[in-house]
Amino acid sequence: MTRRSWFLALAAALGVALLATCGGVFWLARSENGEERDCAARVAAEEAKVRTDRRWTDADVPGIGAYPEIHWQVDHPSFACSRAPGPNDRRYQAVVRLAPADARALATAYTWTPVTGAAPEVWPALTGYVPDGVRWHRSADHDAGGAEVCFDPGRALLLFTIVDT
Repeated sequence: MTRRSWFLALAAALGVALLATCGGVFWLARSENGEERDCAARVAAEEAKVRTDRRWTDADVPGIGAYPEIHWQVDHPSFACSRAPGPNDRRYQAVVRLAPADARALATAYTWTPVTGAAPEVWPALTGYVPDGVRWHRSADHDAGGAEVCFDPGRALLLFTIVDT
């Protein structure tokens, strides 16, 4: 083989390697964007879903008892699809219909004061589970457990928001 043919073979091999490398980088970049879009779509669907499973207990929200009905959602205030290490907070909010005996016990276990001023924020998908005329009460003693809780003792209705970091 001549020197010129060696040079052409080497140039061709380098050209093929360069094209393969560029194609691989392009494929990886497209793949990551696609995965990010898929993740964002999954997170949006998860946030939009109103759940009714019995996930919450007295350990999470003291006094919640054996509730007959719950509607809750999750929210990801930080970017849930990030690959970077760090906090991935989740906020949960629930509207809970308490059993009458649990509502009476909760009403007497803490000091509740009526909410004055602006009503607590209820997430849009959960507002349909809060009847008109609700009179929310708050207890500084109860909130010390980590859940922000509003309670209407007359309707045996509980609204809580928890941040899980």
